[in-house]
Amino acid sequence: MDQALFKRMQEAALRFRSGESDREEIMTPNGLALLVRDASDPRGFRIDFVDDGARHSVSLQQYPAMPTRPPGYPAPLPFLEDCASTVDTLDQSVTWRDPSEPERAFERLCREIADDGWMALGPVSDARDPDGASRSFEKEGVVRTLQLTTDGVPRLVLRERRGSPLGA
Repeated sequence: MDQALFKRMQEAALRFRSGESDREEIMTPNGLALLVRDASDPRGFRIDFVDDGARHSVSLQQYPAMPTRPPGYPAPLPFLEDCASTVDTLDQSVTWRDPSEPERAFERLCREIADDGWMALGPVSDARDPDGASRSFEKEGVVRTLQLTTDGVPRLVLRERRGSPLGA
């Protein structure tokens, strides 16, 4: 997804979350996509397609490992330096694969999220848990859950959902 389209999608999502908008039209390379407020959808909106065109648009954006936040990296999302990431706008998630010092990276991202005004929901889950360590945060009715898995290649995954944390 090109940076301009990604930015329009992020801005639309923010307008939905703030209550500023109930419907957005976004032109994708493959046609018009209608984003419509939908409280039953975990993202807070659904995507309706016009003439099936937008079904083929790509929701993933890859970012290479860099020492500083690259141009176009979504401002509201935490950034992990020197670690490649994948941002998924439809799933509202970020995945960092194979971070150096995974436990320290997990703690650093937790601090960055809290410093951005997100309130921690309970303690960090036990890293010996089969699903790995995780921590959830809440801000303005949205829950961010950060999970560290170390089975095989370590990875960190951040997901955003409306309402309660996953599994709660």
